[in-house]
Amino acid sequence: MGHIKLISILLFFLPCWSSASQIETQIEQFIKQVEYKRLQSIYPNARIEIGIQNKTALSYLPECDHDVIIDNQRPEAVSRTSYSLECRNPTWKSYVPVTQEIFIKGIKAIAPIQRGGAITPQNTGVGEVNLNTIRGHLYTSSNPPYGLMASRNIRINTFLTDQLTELPDLVKKGSNVLITAQSGAISVKMNGTALEDGVMGQQIRVQNVSSGRIVYGKVVSDSEVLVNY
Repeated sequence: MGHIKLISILLFFLPCWSSASQIETQIEQFIKQVEYKRLQSIYPNARIEIGIQNKTALSYLPECDHDVIIDNQRPEAVSRTSYSLECRNPTWKSYVPVTQEIFIKGIKAIAPIQRGGAITPQNTGVGEVNLNTIRGHLYTSSNPPYGLMASRNIRINTFLTDQLTELPDLVKKGSNVLITAQSGAISVKMNGTALEDGVMGQQIRVQNVSSGRIVYGKVVSDSEVLVNY
C-alpha cells in the first residue's frame, strides 16, 4: 500500500513538474536567443550572466497548450529585472524575477591618485568590473580619462567614472590672456588678466589691461577668452 500511495503522489505532481520544466526551458531559450544578443549589442565584448530566480514558483503555473509568451519588463535594467510569462490557452499571466550581471573592462587606478592629480596611463590600468557596482559613466580603453584631473582622492583599484574626474584648469587666476571680443563678423583682440581659474568652456571674469574694465568671457584655450557682444 505504501508503494501505491507514493506512486499516486508522484503521478499527482508529475504534470506540474513537467510543466515547470518546459517553462524553464522556454525561459532559458529566450535568454539565449533574445536577451544575450540584445545585451551584447549594447555592451560589446562584455561577459554577461543571466539567472532565473525563484524557479520553484514555476511549478505552480498551469500547463500551457502552446509556447509561453515571454517579455522583459525592464529592458533598460543593468541588474535586476523580471520577465512576464503569458499563456493564451488557458489564459494566465505570471512574472519571474531575473538577475543580470554585466562585466566589462574599464579603466582603474593602479596607484593612489590625490585630489587634483592628473590621470595618466602611468597611474591607471585595465580590469574587469560588474556594472552593478559602478555609479556614473565608466571610462574604458575606447574612452579613457587621460588628461582629466581627480575630483577627489582615488584609492588603488578604484574604477574611474565621470563622478571621480573633472576638467583641468586651462586658465589660472592672474595669468595673462588674450580677450577676443566678437560681434557678428567683427572681432577685436586685447590683452587681459584672468581674475579666476577656468576650465574649457567655462565663463570667467577677466580684466582688460588697457581700460581696466571687467567682463565675463568663455575659456576657449589656455591663453584666450572669448567675449560675445
